[in-house]
Amino acid sequence: MSNNRVVVQLNPGCSDGDPLHVPASGTHTQVNPPTLYLEKIGQQWVQNRGDALPGVQYTLAALPAGYTMWQRPRPSDPKMFDKYLYGHPSQKKFDSPNRFYPHFEYLMNNGGNSIGCPCTVCCGSAGVLPRASPNTSKARSSSTSSRRSSNASLTIQSRPSSAQQMRQSPIVPIPMPAVQHKGRPKKVSAGMDKANVDREGTPDVYRNLINKLRRHQHIDEVIKEPMSPDWRAEQERIPKLLEDLKTQEQWVPRNGDIVLYIRDLPDTVHITRDKITGSLQLYDEQKDRYLIPQWRAGLVTEAPDSNITATARKTNVSWSGIRVESVPHPNDPDRSLSKQYKYVDLRQTRPFVLWQDSLNNIRQDKWHITIKNALALASTVSLVDKYRFRGTWPNAYIYCHGIYVGFEMLAVGDTIRLLPNKKSGHHECTDIMVIKSIRLTWTNLDQASDNDYDEGRPYNSEIWIYGSAYTNDASRLNKAWLSDHINLPRAAEEYSKWYPLHPADKELAIPYSRVLGRLYERHAAMTQFFQLDPGDPSLDIGRQAAIEAREYARKHDNRITKEPNATWYWGDDRADALNLRTINSLDVAKFDLERDVKDMRKKYRLLDAVASGQNLAGVKPDCEVVPRIKGLRGFMAPALPLRPVDSRATSTSGDMTDASSGSGSNMSGSKKRTHVVDLDDDDDDLEEEIRQHTKVIEDERATCSKKAKVMVLID
Repeated sequence: MSNNRVVVQLNPGCSDGDPLHVPASGTHTQVNPPTLYLEKIGQQWVQNRGDALPGVQYTLAALPAGYTMWQRPRPSDPKMFDKYLYGHPSQKKFDSPNRFYPHFEYLMNNGGNSIGCPCTVCCGSAGVLPRASPNTSKARSSSTSSRRSSNASLTIQSRPSSAQQMRQSPIVPIPMPAVQHKGRPKKVSAGMDKANVDREGTPDVYRNLINKLRRHQHIDEVIKEPMSPDWRAEQERIPKLLEDLKTQEQWVPRNGDIVLYIRDLPDTVHITRDKITGSLQLYDEQKDRYLIPQWRAGLVTEAPDSNITATARKTNVSWSGIRVESVPHPNDPDRSLSKQYKYVDLRQTRPFVLWQDSLNNIRQDKWHITIKNALALASTVSLVDKYRFRGTWPNAYIYCHGIYVGFEMLAVGDTIRLLPNKKSGHHECTDIMVIKSIRLTWTNLDQASDNDYDEGRPYNSEIWIYGSAYTNDASRLNKAWLSDHINLPRAAEEYSKWYPLHPADKELAIPYSRVLGRLYERHAAMTQFFQLDPGDPSLDIGRQAAIEAREYARKHDNRITKEPNATWYWGDDRADALNLRTINSLDVAKFDLERDVKDMRKKYRLLDAVASGQNLAGVKPDCEVVPRIKGLRGFMAPALPLRPVDSRATSTSGDMTDASSGSGSNMSGSKKRTHVVDLDDDDDDLEEEIRQHTKVIEDERATCSKKAKVMVLID
């Protein structure tokens, strides 16, 4: 049984089935197992009880005793079969799971007694059919945050285990208002509309926006979720984060990045490069000897403060450095490794995309366990802060402020390196892009199922990155694209001469799989911090390492390997993408048993009342109003409110060994619903994908219309 399928046991003794009620001999054939009824009834029962988890399929262990499924060829078309369920004590048959479900649920709720059952077989024409299951959560695409989460706050709701849920008594579903397709438009906003809610009672803003788009055919509005405590918390952090990123250099690690780091590096020990072998080594100036660095992989959970003084940098390493947590393997049920953390200076870190360059003189059997753990996470992707919904039925865009691709976080305004397009004749990285927008694209919404939990057709979801692109390959220069108003990105200024890859009034659109990573400033990253050859301004550093890391992940991340042809894991947020349970030694929302959303929502309403000028005499804001937000663990927050007093605590072992004790050897190259994406990175498939999906579009700033005019050109 797969991990996303749960067998639901029946309530003991709850059946009125008659095993003698079967069709006449020779006319029907029995269907065993009765999969159609087991799956449909099991899924609807768990959903109506409120126990369903996103991405999990439920099936009954068996039909109630005495019930059997049979089929016969359709008289008008013998190739088709009509299926029926026999066993009702009235000797009448059910012709669909939809008709049988009210009877089944009544049996489960009443100990097998069918007196008073409202189904169409028991009551005839006066019987009832079940309503479509209310949408209790989000649109089925992972990017719509079924757990009310974004990368900014890691807001995954806490739930009891599936075993506990199966033991709970069935709950009669409470009818909810259906989606309004006709009549007077709703005045309530999508973020306040309770027609569709998740398990915590938070309105499903994405499903509501889709329904609104269907009614109005065209909408363009900011995404607001005032009833979501997680969204409220994000809005307090993200504006400052985005402002800080405008001035922060791109080589500086960000919250949620995976980096290489040396756990302990005394002030008298420095990272240098061997002039003969080119390998990284440590030089101890006091003992005048060279050592082999012991690199680890760590998750950045507290990034450097952008507003610190030079004095603070010298007196407290945590103020000039970062907090890193050990990276657990995505397949390992023991997540305790992530509770090991350390504050390290920036000089002790390197971007993980440089793992091959950093480890080329260290045998694999000498690698720290976290290295391969991080490699297994190279093919993960998740979006950050979905802030705008724009669409014309049946297609829509959701605009995002950022995205995690593999080891790094990318934000609007960043300059990124692009994997090469073989059509250009190059096999090395020569292209860069300044990100103008990050969009989750939904297409053919009219063909998708309205029920986000049935097995109908899901949304067509894609992630595209738009921006201004440049190349240092002069042979690809088109003089018609030259302009006097080209503003080169700051990070690229010291590399080479750049040429535009499209007209100034257009943008390039690429799939996220073509992203190599952020472009690090050469003056700092390539010399002072990364110890690369100062005369080598190549953009290609780390390209092969990134490709091999993604290939490794596709073979070692079970979430990818269990899905045929899958090559990426698309997480609801960064915590989900990395399969984390704790961040900063605190539980993420999904695993936080103390999380009380109702209490947080109540206090937010009081805060809103205070902000609107209402008189709340007797209310003590510090004790009664300010929400105690547990479970909101922000990768996106530029700094945490509390820091350990002893920033050098928890150091238990050194991370360097005498160079004479080791021997060097070069390392050879070794979806839909949450979340697995099929984007093959093999050379031929990657080239074809990039060729088909790279396009040039009109710059939206050049037009007055809100709807972008798109011109597709093959790059």
